[in-house]
Amino acid sequence: MNKLSSLTAVLLLAAGAVAAQTPTPSKVKIKTKKGRQIEAAAVPDVATDWSVPYAATITAEGLKKDLDILASDEYEGRETGKKGQKMAADYLAKAFTEYGLTGPVPSSDNAYLQHFDMNRSLLDAGASTVKVGGKTYQANKDFYPILVDGTFAAPTAVKPVFIGYGIKDDKYSDFTSAADYKGKDVVLLLGEPLDAKGKSLLGADGKPSRYASLEIGALTARTASIVPMGARSVTMILPTAEAFAKVPTGFAPVLSGEQLTFVGKKKRPGLNFVLASPEYGAKLLGTTPAGLEQYRKAVAKAGKAIPSTFKPAAATVQLVMKDEVFTTENVLGYLEGTDKKDEVLVVSAHYDHLGVKNGVAFNGADDDGSGTVSVLAMARAFSQAKKDGHGPRRSILFLANTGEEEGLLGSQYYTENPIFPIANTVTNLNIDMVGRVDSLHMGKGDYVYVVGDDRLSQELHTLSEATNQQYNPIALDYKYNDPKDPERIYYRSDHYNFARRNVPIIFYTSGQHPEYHKETDDVEKIDFPAMVRRDQLIFHTAWALANRDTRVALKPELQATGYTPAAADLDRYVGNYSSPQNRLKIALTKEGTTLKSQGSGQDAFPLEAVSKDVFRHVQYDISMEFDPAKPVFTMKQRGTTFTFTKE
Repeated sequence: MNKLSSLTAVLLLAAGAVAAQTPTPSKVKIKTKKGRQIEAAAVPDVATDWSVPYAATITAEGLKKDLDILASDEYEGRETGKKGQKMAADYLAKAFTEYGLTGPVPSSDNAYLQHFDMNRSLLDAGASTVKVGGKTYQANKDFYPILVDGTFAAPTAVKPVFIGYGIKDDKYSDFTSAADYKGKDVVLLLGEPLDAKGKSLLGADGKPSRYASLEIGALTARTASIVPMGARSVTMILPTAEAFAKVPTGFAPVLSGEQLTFVGKKKRPGLNFVLASPEYGAKLLGTTPAGLEQYRKAVAKAGKAIPSTFKPAAATVQLVMKDEVFTTENVLGYLEGTDKKDEVLVVSAHYDHLGVKNGVAFNGADDDGSGTVSVLAMARAFSQAKKDGHGPRRSILFLANTGEEEGLLGSQYYTENPIFPIANTVTNLNIDMVGRVDSLHMGKGDYVYVVGDDRLSQELHTLSEATNQQYNPIALDYKYNDPKDPERIYYRSDHYNFARRNVPIIFYTSGQHPEYHKETDDVEKIDFPAMVRRDQLIFHTAWALANRDTRVALKPELQATGYTPAAADLDRYVGNYSSPQNRLKIALTKEGTTLKSQGSGQDAFPLEAVSKDVFRHVQYDISMEFDPAKPVFTMKQRGTTFTFTKE
């Protein structure tokens, strides 16, 4: 599951009855204990639900056999563009070939591989420094840059602004409504505010809150408060030298200081995050580590956020990036359907992971080795069903994506360059981390988190629920389907790129655990019996979707409005717009009878015309309303309103 996408601003961001295939009378092949096949007498089998025997072929032994290979040290953590990822792609392509699936990629050297080029921007640590008060601080020694976007490629003057702990919460907030941090370089303290007794001001009953983390969780905990500020950079000070010394392990997944972008496209915009030692961080704020500790004590005494007396020092920052181009690939296996073969169901997982950090392989057995081997198991089961004469009515694309950990890149490339038309893609079932039992379900593995099933299609939600009830039900947990989910799980795996294009999706996961994005995410920690239960449910759901009479319908409000704006109005809307409320600039262009919107450094996306002067993009929860008399539009997104004026 992708971590980085939650750290940057994303502005773009009873018909369901389960239908089994109606079979014709046939002979049933039964395997004896010795492996000998015998034929049962031909009988009418109108009531036979063929999904049951094929779901039963998904076993712990089969899943473990594949995972032992893909999540081994030999595959070096399967980092995008690196040796291990290439090895995994080859393994998957050969497996699809063995199962009898078709390679659907035209004009490829291997029809199972969808190649594409990426640019890797790497931090040049030796050339990356910050100069403060005559002293030079060195990258990867005094501070660790992450999510660098090129803003500081040349020496750049900064004047830091202190924002306390960088927390905005009902119980505690370092922000005032009048504060404006747009384009500024802010500095905050990691850790959380405590009371006079040393207890958390934010956690329940004084227990540590999610802000207490001094590892990678510290970033996601602050996303909701930091991203909307529109700051140019964010420097986070570790509280002690001991905590700073642990940064290379605690933040290992995001410490590469690199960014992947599609060749020929702009680098993705994002905040520049920096992890600072107490000495360097204090120097930026014109104080000492002891002065930082005094501030923490003052907050504890007050029991609330307080202003500081720090006098930040001017600094010169240079973070140098080096570029290199490489090729990576998605892996595709295609099973053609029967009477509805032009409609395609996509079953997906990402097979990349974090690679090798500090000489240690991050094997990603759960993330997302578990999803990858689940896709293989389902591909085997559906392929065998077709060989036995019980193939699906709709076609199925088994899609193993690369680059998910780097920003959902593989699924973005596929959905922008689909082998099968997006309009004919009926649903995406995406599997990412289904091999563990999280802290909320300890001792009880018969559950799965279901995300997004009702966002686009109520029929899909109904089908999902009905399928689960029909086949040995497990608990469907909708915790992460809440639109207000602070973890933003809906936006953090490959299904999202399908959802962006109005393809109904279900995302399946068993949740996070202490080994998430750690070098300890290994095969021995996988709960294979729990994984089998989840995979069999997903298989039954895929079977139902592939064989029902009609594809699941979008919600009425997501269907086309039918309104076509006048050409003169479109011409009036076209132009470049900016807002005093954030750093984003938006370019509106005309395409046919509607508009395309492109934020600075982002990909363009179409806007749907609702009525005169009103457009929307449902998946990003964006609405735009143009002033009929002025070159201005008001944009609303997730409860926030911005005013943009044509430049």
